[in-house]
Formats: sequence, C-alpha cells, structure tokens
Amino acid sequence: MVEQSTVNATIDAYMAAYSAADRAAWLACFADDAWIEDPVGTPRREGLDAIAAFWDETHGLSDSVELRPLGLRVVIGHEATFTMQARPSMGGQTYALDIIDHMTFDEAGRIRTMRAFFDPSTLRPAGD
Repeated sequence: MVEQSTVNATIDAYMAAYSAADRAAWLACFADDAWIEDPVGTPRREGLDAIAAFWDETHGLSDSVELRPLGLRVVIGHEATFTMQARPSMGGQTYALDIIDHMTFDEAGRIRTMRAFFDPSTLRPAGD
C-alpha cells in the first residue's frame, strides 16, 4: 500500500509544478498508463502523450496559472480528494475557479487517474 505521506507529496508536487509551469516535473507525477478527465464529462486523456497535450492546451489559454489549495484534502489508501483554486492570469487580469480533484495512485505514489470536478461557468475575477 502506498503511504499517505507519499500521496500528499505527489499532490503537492503536482500543484507546485503546474503553478511553476514546469511541464516535465508535472508529467513526472503521473504513471505511464495514467488517464485524466478534466473537466469531468469530457473525453479521457489516456497515456502520458495525451496528458502532455492537455498541458500544452491548458497552458496555451493563459499567461500563467497558479493552483492554490483550499484546505480540504482526504487521503485514504490509493485515493485522494482535495479542493483547490485555479488562478489563471490573462491579459493582466487574474481569475479564480474552484475545483475538486479526485485521484488514484500507484504503489510508487504516481497518479494513475485524475478527475477534475468544476463548472467552467463559475470562472470569475479573483478577489485578491
């Protein structure tokens, strides 16, 4: 069984790498056979090449993106759910989008699956 501390370290690395625009470090958080569904209801991106393409698409939409934890994180065995806020900056304006991520992890603590729950229509100017 994967250790809770390992899962927490992967989540922290995932958020830090995404915020730092470190594509290689972010992709290193995923298992080779991982898939993501972001947002939930869209087609799954299966495998590292498809996940890398997702990175390229999402980082091409804004000048930068910061992921901020919102305080709720539950890790049980190989699964975790946590809240965060994506804060994309576009044209000098920063926006906010609240997200709940659900992930599963392999024995090494790498992400096997990721599902992002959010409503794109709730994107709003950030208040701070």
